[in-house]
Amino acid sequence: MSLRVGLLGGTFDPVHNAHLQIAEAAKSLCDLDEVLFIPAAVPPHKNSHDITLFSHRANMIRLAIEGRPYLNLSLIESHLPAPSYTIDTLRYFHATLSRDTELFFIIGTDAFLDVTTWKSYRQVLSAVNFVILGRAGCSGQDAERIIKGLGYEWGDSSRELLHCWYHPSYRKKIFFPCSPLISISDISSSQIRQDIKANRSVAGAMPAAVLEYIQTHCLYV
Repeated sequence: MSLRVGLLGGTFDPVHNAHLQIAEAAKSLCDLDEVLFIPAAVPPHKNSHDITLFSHRANMIRLAIEGRPYLNLSLIESHLPAPSYTIDTLRYFHATLSRDTELFFIIGTDAFLDVTTWKSYRQVLSAVNFVILGRAGCSGQDAERIIKGLGYEWGDSSRELLHCWYHPSYRKKIFFPCSPLISISDISSSQIRQDIKANRSVAGAMPAAVLEYIQTHCLYV
């Protein structure tokens, strides 16, 4: 039996409830067996000096996903050459996972709009299915224009809550919810960092264990 594995990458500085909600939504919508959180070791579009140590970010993810066996942490980008390019991560998974594993790259609408700026983006598109998850108030029209421009065709998702696009050459799909995911919190890591620095409460923005870790290690102050 083939496995359906979601890949959720990001800086996770820090991980928060919206990240968890996105992972849960993708798992439910696409019937995934597992979702891997993949923290970037050295994000290509950010100053590495402004990013919290990889070990801290990974530890916070471990705490956030505890008790959810279908959510797991991958440290692979700490072992791959820097910076952390998506194509290198996907090549690793294709080389190490079973050949019958189907991969789903989970991404927000805003991030997908920049996909054509990624290193070897056409190879990325040909290597993995995409799951594009927007929030309430996020228009998918711009994303759909990019999808069409990349050569994807309208397809049948066979799933009630998902639109589907299919690329005849790549033989990969892009899945898009039929409506915005209004249950996902309007939280951002940057806002959390700003609030902590300003001594404002961030209770409820992340699991309690993650907040305790941040306080114990004096992060973002």
